[in-house]
Order: sequence, then structure tokens, then C-alpha cells
Amino acid sequence: MNEDKEATVLTLEFASIYYPYFGKLLDGRYTSNGIELVWHYVTPPDAIFRQVIESAPYDLAEMSLSAYTMLRERGWDRYIGLPIFTSRRFRHSALFVKAESDIVSGEQLRGKRVGLPEYHMTAAVWVRGILREDFGVDPREIQWFTGGAERPGRVERIELPAEIAARIHPIGQNETLFSMLLDGRLDAVMCAHKPQLARKSGGSLIRYLFPDCKEVEKKYYLRHRIFPIMHTLVLKRGLQADEKDIASRIHRLLQNLKEDFYKKVAIVRNSSVFPWINEYIDEIAEMMGEDPWAHGISKNAQVLNKFLDYSYSQGLIQKKPGLEELFIDLDD
Repeated sequence: MNEDKEATVLTLEFASIYYPYFGKLLDGRYTSNGIELVWHYVTPPDAIFRQVIESAPYDLAEMSLSAYTMLRERGWDRYIGLPIFTSRRFRHSALFVKAESDIVSGEQLRGKRVGLPEYHMTAAVWVRGILREDFGVDPREIQWFTGGAERPGRVERIELPAEIAARIHPIGQNETLFSMLLDGRLDAVMCAHKPQLARKSGGSLIRYLFPDCKEVEKKYYLRHRIFPIMHTLVLKRGLQADEKDIASRIHRLLQNLKEDFYKKVAIVRNSSVFPWINEYIDEIAEMMGEDPWAHGISKNAQVLNKFLDYSYSQGLIQKKPGLEELFIDLDD
């Protein structure tokens, strides 16, 4: 990169939820590598996604991987993806059942009624893919209900293909998935976060479908070497600057913040403040490496291709795109 480009500071309006590895972004503004990020904290994440899709108000934003890939196939080009992935989560722990349910494994969902906020959402794509690949349950063998998990009124951000839409059952505008679970109209609910019902002390009315999610998810990772990606960053097109150059600067800025976060983790790792935390961090590092949040296409190709395989097999996209069609390559 030439010095003239580096000397020019480009200000970008950036929207996301907060992640610890963003570090100094919490101050609202951060400048490095010729980029000034003016950070907007927007929550929940689906609020950001809707804004990006409907009005494109930000220069850089966190975006649902599933929504992004579906929209790109339909010709949406207001943003281009960066292979920088802000949210990655194992999704066995996204499935909940009533506390007294006898469902304890994925294959038991065959023929059952399962609720999820939006059929196309990234977490749901991963859940359906895992159920099919590891438990032999085809998505067509489940009755799917969509709507707000804890708050009523949620609807799909993106129109579903007609064949899928015909098989989905939207719930009433005044109902929630968890209320339907508790009164027996659903057998399980997929929720991208731990719901309030599961946080109550004194005995919860619901539980994780998999009683020992942590061990199930560890085994999943060791079997597939997949740390599921949920959200990517997207950069607005037409910023009057070279996209590859901007992407490289953003990558270096966020990489530096992430490395600073890892240094702080190392300090905590060697402290005695929290019992067993050093053993926990050591276990994660031994299993997943020192940087499970690596940037770039090549370091994430296995996970991205697995997601695209799932999205294609589930009918959300009509063909599987090349990764270079979706993301600016940072690997050069």
C-alpha cells in the first residue's frame, strides 16, 4: 500500500453489536491504518440487518451470513462482504424443549413441531444442516413454525422461495414461540440466544434439548472441525476509494484490536481471579488454536463452504457461489 493512501484517513460509519475483541471501539471512535471507525451500537443484531437491507445507512456493518448470501444471489449489490466474521457460535445449544420433555437428541425431532424466529436466519440453516448430517433428520420431516421467540411480531426479513414458504407455518402476531412451547403446541424452539425462561433461578420451565450441550458441541467440533459462522462484515459499495485497499485497512485495524484482546486474555489466563479459567482457556486453545476468529477466505473456506452446502441443499439459494464472488479476498 503506498504512503499517500495510508496518509489519507477515511471515516466510516460502522454498525454492530459489541464484541470484546473490538476493544477501543467501545469509546465510539477509533482511528488506525488510515481508517476512522465511527461506531454505532445497534441491538438486537436483526435490527442492523433490517436497516442494511432496507436503507443502507452505514458504510460498514455486521450482517447475517444467510441474508447476505440470499440477497447477493438475487442481485443485491449495495454492499460487498469482507471475510471478517464477528459472530461464530455452536448451535446445538440453540435448541430448547420443556423441562419435562423426553427429547434429548436430534433424531427425536423427526415428525415434531419446531419453532424458529425466521426460517432463513443463519442459526436456523446451521441447525437444519446439523440435524440432517449428524442425526439423519431431513428438514422436510419437521413442521416449522416461525415468529417471535420471546416478543411477538417477528417476520421474515427476506422473502422465502415459494416451495419453502408453502411448508412454513407463521404463528399469530400476538403469540410467541416459547408460549406455544409451554402450552404444548410446539415440541422445541430454536433461539439464537439463551432466553429469559432459561435464566430463571429455582427451576426453569425449559432446558437445552441436548442435556450436556458443551460436550456435544466439543464432539461436533472435533468431528467436523467447524466453528459455525453467523455474521460477516459488509462494506458499502461506491465509497470513492479502492475497495480492496479499504478492506485491507479494516482487516489490519480489527486484527490489531483482536490481538490486543488476546493479550488481555493471556493476562487473565495466568491470574487466580476466576477458579479454573486457565484450564478452560488452555483447553479451548489446544482444541481450536490460538485464533479461532481468523480473518480471510482461505482460513475460513471449510466453514463457509459447509454453510453454502447447507443453504443450497435447503433450497435457500439456487446455486452455490464461489467464495470470491461473495467476499473481497484479504489473502493476497
